[in-house]
Amino acid sequence: MPGPNLFFINSKDIINNHIVIADATLRHIKKVLRLAKGDRIWAGDDKRRRYLIELTEIDNKRALAKILEIKESSQLPSKEIILAQSILKGEKMDMLIQKATELGIAKIIPVISERTIVKIKEGSAIKEERWQKIAKEASQQCGRWDIPEIGHLKGFEDTLENMKGIDLGLILWEGERTNRLKTILRSFSGNIKVAGILIGPEGGFTEKEVGLARQHRFISVTMGDMILRAETAAITAIGIIQYEFGIIG
Repeated sequence: MPGPNLFFINSKDIINNHIVIADATLRHIKKVLRLAKGDRIWAGDDKRRRYLIELTEIDNKRALAKILEIKESSQLPSKEIILAQSILKGEKMDMLIQKATELGIAKIIPVISERTIVKIKEGSAIKEERWQKIAKEASQQCGRWDIPEIGHLKGFEDTLENMKGIDLGLILWEGERTNRLKTILRSFSGNIKVAGILIGPEGGFTEKEVGLARQHRFISVTMGDMILRAETAAITAIGIIQYEFGIIG
């Protein structure tokens, strides 16, 4: 069965039952996985297929692999989670994307909120490409069927507008005293296909931002009295949501 340490390919690279491997993917199988001619491994593509392949040629410019077996994904996830995360400083954002990917997040939207410390312009392609690469590598390492999408970097209000189509919107806020995340999830879980959660930066969200989110039908929630770092709060919240959805545990 497909397992960890697979790598992703583009379905366009499949020609006559063979896969052509080059560039970053070639470096991954040579430097990270340390594969050689005759080795077998699973590859995944953009159509949610898995391929058991055997390397038949490999050099510094490209590799060629023969497809031995094909598996289709049994089904699409019944529920999806979108994480809208205010950008964190240093390597915290990188680590969060990695861990959120491992936890099965469907999409991550980087957000510029009022208390965001990192100074990045909206639509910064360089950062977005880096984060997408991190998500891809994490997906390969944990054997996901797909790669979560990294959305375009947006301001807070634009992010709320872009998340209008979700079934349940949540905003994690340390000022909330009534709505527990677990309780809200259990009251809505039967009718949710896509849930979105907003997580603030190191300084949290302002009351103005929480009020604006509520106007967009987001529910402010708390996970209890413990004060968690922003990246820890995000990872914990995703885990709770996945547990209540029946995805893990």
